[in-house]
Amino acid sequence: MKRRVKRMRRRVGAAGEASLWALERVGLSPVALLDTTSRFLGDKDTHCLAAGKQYGNEPRQSLDIWAPRQVDGPLPVVVFFYGGGWVGGERGEFGYVGRALAAQGFLAVLPDYRLAPSAKFPDFIEDGALAVKWLIDHAEEYGGDPARIAVAGHSAGGHLAAMLTLNRRYLGELGLDPGVVGAAVLMSAPTHFLPFKDPRAIAAFGHWPEPLETQPIRFARGDAPPILIQTGTADITVRARNSQQLAHAIEKEGGDVTLKLYRGAVHSDPVKSFSPLFRTKYPFVEDMIAFLKDKLA
Repeated sequence: MKRRVKRMRRRVGAAGEASLWALERVGLSPVALLDTTSRFLGDKDTHCLAAGKQYGNEPRQSLDIWAPRQVDGPLPVVVFFYGGGWVGGERGEFGYVGRALAAQGFLAVLPDYRLAPSAKFPDFIEDGALAVKWLIDHAEEYGGDPARIAVAGHSAGGHLAAMLTLNRRYLGELGLDPGVVGAAVLMSAPTHFLPFKDPRAIAAFGHWPEPLETQPIRFARGDAPPILIQTGTADITVRARNSQQLAHAIEKEGGDVTLKLYRGAVHSDPVKSFSPLFRTKYPFVEDMIAFLKDKLA
């Protein structure tokens, strides 16, 4: 059995960006594969504490909560927004992210949010804010500490997390002090991507009369919560310059920002790193956990 597991690790670990994600062409979800394998290869001392909890009235306004099985005091909370180009994604496929974070002592929250083309900016940002508000109201019921909340996200989810962290509007409209977010982690996040060229971005943002208002870099500020920005140098989906330009803009305003570039990493590597199959390839998760434990201490 151990030899089979080792062989599986080697074979899947050797799969590159194109080979793993080519599964979509035959109707298989590569994200679901990562989730399935994580159930057998690691992060087992965790569980889904709540599934499908509604944080709003819309069908996609629901979330899952993951936690360690052994809890010692209120846990810091990480709200993780998955990617999918604003047009795809489903929280149930990202259980491996919840397990990985819960295994490190966090209450991990994975919300769904409304998607384009039926939803348009800022619908999905408002969903993210509503999920954070729900967490503040209910975190203690699930063993979380509402005074220690971070937001994180990959790709389109990173854009969502960035907008919640930098633009005071969305949390403020719900009567929340933007300071309720204590830290943020942005992975392969599009933060400065005008003009819109990708059909998915056009579907999500093309209608908005002031395109700059859709860009996280527009809201770079010095008094934002501490932010860790992670990206791969070989990412051709969301170029590393997005991360570099946002980090520079925040630094210019005197903000607390850490930029980490991972040589040779492609767009999917950050989110793949939550799976035990890929965790040792790049230290995305290791660096994220160290950052969050420091900032949410």
